[in-house]
Amino acid sequence: MISLEIRQLKTFMSIVKLGNFSQAAQFLGYTQSTVTTHIQLLEKELNTVLFERFGHQLMLTTDGERLYDYADRITKLAEDAKNQLDNFDVPRGPLIVGMPESLCVYHLTELLKEYASLYPDVELKLKFGIGSDFRMLLRKNMMDLAFFLEENIKDSDLVSEFLWPEPIVMLASPGHPLAKLECVQAKDLREQTLIFTESGSNYRTVLEESLAKAAVRPRTVLEICQIQTIKQFVISSLGITVLPLVAAKEELAAGMLVALPWQGPDFNTNAHLVYHKDKWLSRTIQSFIRLVQERLLK
Repeated sequence: MISLEIRQLKTFMSIVKLGNFSQAAQFLGYTQSTVTTHIQLLEKELNTVLFERFGHQLMLTTDGERLYDYADRITKLAEDAKNQLDNFDVPRGPLIVGMPESLCVYHLTELLKEYASLYPDVELKLKFGIGSDFRMLLRKNMMDLAFFLEENIKDSDLVSEFLWPEPIVMLASPGHPLAKLECVQAKDLREQTLIFTESGSNYRTVLEESLAKAAVRPRTVLEICQIQTIKQFVISSLGITVLPLVAAKEELAAGMLVALPWQGPDFNTNAHLVYHKDKWLSRTIQSFIRLVQERLLK
């Protein structure tokens, strides 16, 4: 008798969707050894091999492709059954929400704390990243909701709610040579060190396109995932950066950073709450959306 566990099938599907074991482990919150064990148990139960490697590329075997179709149907049926039979008034179960780090730290901390207090039976999982990551995860039903920092959300398969405008500023230390200029243009960034968050953020893209159009090459581009570290580097005059204004308010007020008078394309963006149009909005998801609307709509 074949005994398949839903969690093993979900692990299998996550590997297929994300392309490798390590990313699936990170996404699911497992160790890589746990993910490997799940696949080994599936392969032992089904007496087959599900994946094979060609160089660095992980590929499904023929049996793996066949299992994926069944796994997709089984997990969807299990989720549908849970949704239909769940008559509890109190939200519970997992809720996966994506958000940029700056929104989490400077806008959402109190809301997340309140949500966790109101609904202790919800397993709230936060994923940091950018819009391109979230689009992929929402479309693959691996994320329930996501906060985007983009001017507009034009994707026909995504439902978005505008939350608030998010001002973006170019920052430097008060002693940086650019801080003495009355206006800063793309040409002034030639041979400068730029410090960014991960590639793909809307405001970073705007700046990079502006520099490319002006045929300006910076001396160095540093990519750092932690906003606090970026600010410390800029304070130490190691380079300049572009960040949401809310992330630098304290340092600006204290005179540790200055906002440069940028005279190029507008960096300003907007915050949106987004989900896939085909997503079934459970009580858990609805309660989160409602709290966002009550606390954060401006």
